[in-house]
Amino acid sequence: FAAHRASQVTCSMAHLERRSTPKREGQIALVTGAVYGVAHTLSGHPLDNLKARLQLDKSLHGSSTLAAARHLWRTEGARAYYRGCVPPLWGSAVYRAVMMSSYETMFTYLDAHEGSLSKVELFGCIRPVVVTSAVFCALCRGIVEAPIEQAKVMGQTNKTWEVRSLYRGLGPQIARTTAMLLAIFVPYDYARRKTSVLSTLSGQFLLVGSVCAASYAVIHPLETLKNLAQAGLPRPGATLASRLQYVGGPRGLYRGALPSILCGGLRNGAATVAMNGFANPLITRLGLREM
Repeated sequence: FAAHRASQVTCSMAHLERRSTPKREGQIALVTGAVYGVAHTLSGHPLDNLKARLQLDKSLHGSSTLAAARHLWRTEGARAYYRGCVPPLWGSAVYRAVMMSSYETMFTYLDAHEGSLSKVELFGCIRPVVVTSAVFCALCRGIVEAPIEQAKVMGQTNKTWEVRSLYRGLGPQIARTTAMLLAIFVPYDYARRKTSVLSTLSGQFLLVGSVCAASYAVIHPLETLKNLAQAGLPRPGATLASRLQYVGGPRGLYRGALPSILCGGLRNGAATVAMNGFANPLITRLGLREM
């Protein structure tokens, strides 16, 4: 596996296979991104539910992560951890397909232009090609993801979602997603170019899991505000001050951070292995990048 990867000298951001054209990479990423999305949801939904309940259920606001987990198991059983799973299961496949496709299309297009300023390395680690692709990707993903996330959050809190409110919380959603993807893609790009850690699946799992866990720690306050806005808490259209009061002040923005960080690392590491260890190599073996 390592030798095979080392031979692929022209690699893209989201995978380590030899790149094709921007259009072809965008098409392929619709499939591999869907694989990523399904693995992402199946591996992390229980922890994601625990995080959401800690953020949004006032009866759990004074509980530790372990105490909340025990309470949910005792009062609701396994159902509590898989409540609201259907929207993100199919939704994650859809919006991560869009995410990977938009990123691969933009990244491949910009990277193909030799001498482009977008490929200049800033501060020793950041390349504009990555930043531009991540921002474009976040916008595309946010438009598709926002209604799915809103339906998920309502399901997690045992509420009924309505069509007219599916784009509630779009602003916080895009802000959170942009910050998160920049915190993931920039170090991934650096590691791909400067180290050999991505030459094995275990290295990919550890790197992606680590940078995703770190990014989730950084953006958790935005995640909390997004969930509050999507759930309409404490009321639809509430001000920032009202939402801070609802969660008990600024510290409340970090409620549920532990399961969120663990979930972010586990599910993204697992999804990367599914995509790069199975889906992308299969696409290459079938010759679909050469068509």
